[in-house]
Parts: sequence; C-alpha cells; structure tokens
Amino acid sequence: MDKDTSEKQIKRVVLNRMERCSVCHSEFATDDIQVVSRRADMWMMVVTCNECHGRNFVAAVLGDGDPDEAQLALRKLSEGGQIGLDTPEIREAAVSAGPPVSVDDVIDMHEFLAGFDGDFERLFRSS
Repeated sequence: MDKDTSEKQIKRVVLNRMERCSVCHSEFATDDIQVVSRRADMWMMVVTCNECHGRNFVAAVLGDGDPDEAQLALRKLSEGGQIGLDTPEIREAAVSAGPPVSVDDVIDMHEFLAGFDGDFERLFRSS
C-alpha cells in the first residue's frame, strides 16, 4: 500500500469516528485533517474545523501500537510539545488563526459575561 492510499484510508477512519466538530457541529472533511507525525505504529493528526477553527488532536494506533504511548503523545501534543509540530503547515495554521488569547482578553470576556443576560438575539442584532 503506497503512502497516499494509506493516508486516505487513515483519514477516512478518523472521519468515521469524529464526523462533526464538537464545538460548532460542522462536518469535517478529509482536508481538515493534517498529519503531523507518522510512525509505523502510530500517526498523530490535528483536525481543524473550517468554521470555528477548533482543533482536535488525534492519534491513530496501528497494528501493534501501544495505546498508552498514544495517549501520552496526545497529551504532549495538546500541551504544545514538539511531536512533529514544527512543520510549515502547523506554523501557518497557527499564524492564520490569529494572535494568542491574552490575559486582558480573558479579563474582558469575564467582565462581559458577568453582566450578560443570555439574550444572544439582542447581542447580535446590535452589532
């Protein structure tokens, strides 16, 4: 099996397991999956939603792969560890997602939510 065929098959399996974004419920497509690390027994991937830009880290364990090792690798990946994250595609995705959330952003959101009454219709109508 060549590299392209196996990658398409792995991506299809991932899509069958997680059809929609857990944040905005948009459907994923194979183009939303970026392989960031590949070994004979485990593939690490990032699935990014095109709508809300939410990211999911996925480990595909193949053959005799160790599921515990995959969980550890996912934990490192989600904490920003260097498991194949230093690729041009990942750097470009991080830059296009915008600047990181700052402490001031968090404080502003906290203050907004403290006074927000839950009326989203009014909120979006006034914008």
